[in-house]
Amino acid sequence: MKKGSEYAQLVSARKACHRCKGLTNPADIKGGRFDVEHVGAWSIWQGNLDATLMVVGQDWGDTVYFIRRRGQEGPRNPTNLALVELVDIAGASIGEPGSSLGRNVAFFTNAILCLKKGGLQGKVQKEWFAECASFLRRQIEIVHPLVVVGLGQRAYQTILQSFGLTAGTFRTEVEEPQGRLLPNGTQAFAVYHCGARIRNTHRPMDQQQQDWRRIRPFLQRG
Repeated sequence: MKKGSEYAQLVSARKACHRCKGLTNPADIKGGRFDVEHVGAWSIWQGNLDATLMVVGQDWGDTVYFIRRRGQEGPRNPTNLALVELVDIAGASIGEPGSSLGRNVAFFTNAILCLKKGGLQGKVQKEWFAECASFLRRQIEIVHPLVVVGLGQRAYQTILQSFGLTAGTFRTEVEEPQGRLLPNGTQAFAVYHCGARIRNTHRPMDQQQQDWRRIRPFLQRG
């Protein structure tokens, strides 16, 4: 089966999923008018099924933000701009959301595909990651990138757990120069989230740049 058909089946399964209590499927918001034929809203920005680089975030946002943004990322978001810079350091040139440049170079997705409540910083439940892990594994298998990057601890842990692997301490994983080889042959890397709070408290931008630079040789293998 071709990638496009496999991905379409996965999207259909996501639209029909209601396993997680406390989350809302994008297909159920406003009659599905803002939902798209992707697993999640982040993939509208970067959704190349033949990408060599996949980036996995924790979750996309809450229901209010989804409605306000009509299901899409806004331009000039500081976190997204930082991510564009870091992805470029790794060797993939992408444009910011809404730009006609650098679209669909990589594949972006989230460990949790449905939407929470309580604001962008609202709490997430451990069970949500476990329930969505099968969706994440299937995306990695379909796209089969050279590299998959976990943006933050929970995203990275879910990548490994979806393949039955256990992560070490997060800092140890971030500082591992070779990353971790997944059973499907994709190399997994941990990085800190590039939002302002993390850059100002846990991992400044210059260190994050170094974290992403170690990924470049693995992307060049393609």
